[in-house]
Amino acid sequence: MLADTAARTREVRDTGTFHLLVCANEAQAALVAEGCTPRGLCSRVGQRHLAVASGNLPAFRKALLKLGYVLPAQR
Repeated sequence: MLADTAARTREVRDTGTFHLLVCANEAQAALVAEGCTPRGLCSRVGQRHLAVASGNLPAFRKALLKLGYVLPAQR
């Protein structure tokens, strides 16, 4: 039982704080996810959502601006 518990603690992990962004539609989410360079600044989460790690947010904002979008400042 102890070995099973130890194994299960490795199956779920916390990867830190992320910003969850919602796009107007699925096409926009795909365009942003594929168009942001360098790759890996965001991840698709479902059809219209993107997840951006807090540490990647400044670079993501710059990449988003190059695509012609602006992410408003967080309130």
